[in-house]
Amino acid sequence: MCCRQALAADPNHAETLHLMGLLCLHAEQPDLAVEWIARAIRQDPQPKYLSTLGNTLLLQRRFEEALKTFDKAIQLKPDDAKLWTSLGKVLIDLDRLTEALPSFEQALRLDPCNWDAADRAAYVLYRQGRLEEALKHYDLCLELQPGNALTLQMRAVLLRGLKRFEESLADNLRSHELAPDNVETLNNIGDALRSLGRYEEAVTWFDRAIERRPSFVLAFINKGSALVQLRRLDEAIGTWRHAKALDPGNAEADWNLSLLELLIGDFEAGWARREARWNSKLSPEVYPKFAEPMWLGKEPVEGKTILFHVDEGLGDTIQFVRYVPMLAKRGARVILSWRKRCTRCFRAFPACRSA
Repeated sequence: MCCRQALAADPNHAETLHLMGLLCLHAEQPDLAVEWIARAIRQDPQPKYLSTLGNTLLLQRRFEEALKTFDKAIQLKPDDAKLWTSLGKVLIDLDRLTEALPSFEQALRLDPCNWDAADRAAYVLYRQGRLEEALKHYDLCLELQPGNALTLQMRAVLLRGLKRFEESLADNLRSHELAPDNVETLNNIGDALRSLGRYEEAVTWFDRAIERRPSFVLAFINKGSALVQLRRLDEAIGTWRHAKALDPGNAEADWNLSLLELLIGDFEAGWARREARWNSKLSPEVYPKFAEPMWLGKEPVEGKTILFHVDEGLGDTIQFVRYVPMLAKRGARVILSWRKRCTRCFRAFPACRSA
């Protein structure tokens, strides 16, 4: 009501128009907020107003418009670290990580104590696989906010990726002390213990995570892996089957089950379930993409060409190359593709010469 009275006296008062936008934003009316803030900007294009508009557009997931808005604000006030941070956040939302990183670096040059910029820069570097650089940024975050549980959690994830498991465990435990209700940290502690070969302890932490969140599929998958190492195979199978019941499309649970089924001699089920490896998250990186269909043993192959392509270790390659002559006897033309290091081995392999 006060704003309306002020606007009745001066309909073009930019600060009041901006305040009306903020009031609408707090009232969860973003469309109206955009209208009021846009009116304020038309009267006086202040960086502060543009920043509010950009954040409102972000709430509406209008990322391209938000990007242009923050870019305009930076043109007006290039020494504002918060504006550079906001620009980088929009670029993350647009999955333009390579462009986002310089924005956060510029924000840190302008304000070396900008925790938000350091945190987002660390996240981008982590996504890019630049773990050592990301770790330095998380170290800065902890200098600025020593008791930040989520920073410790992410730092632990990075340390795990760097195979520094003891340090990862320490950070996870510190994070747990600060935020004992964080279920993700419970699972991460179990994962760190599993990586250190402390399987009994790992199972205990996975159970704690599952107790807090009975639908936590990843904790079930990780628990199953620890149970395998403890040779508690029946429990592992039951754990992974429960994960499948919670998430029927979970390829990792299928993959783990397939390996265990093969291990205990249930080859028919194991080989069939092992096709989960073609899920996008598990697919072998070295295997090329083909438009042609994969042969799964059902259709006749006489007169057809089949490509045998290596995608796992040398032992697996030697194990399965013995099927080449069997396919040739069925009338297939077989093309065998292998890594260079296998050449000498295959030249001495009778199966390859006969095929």
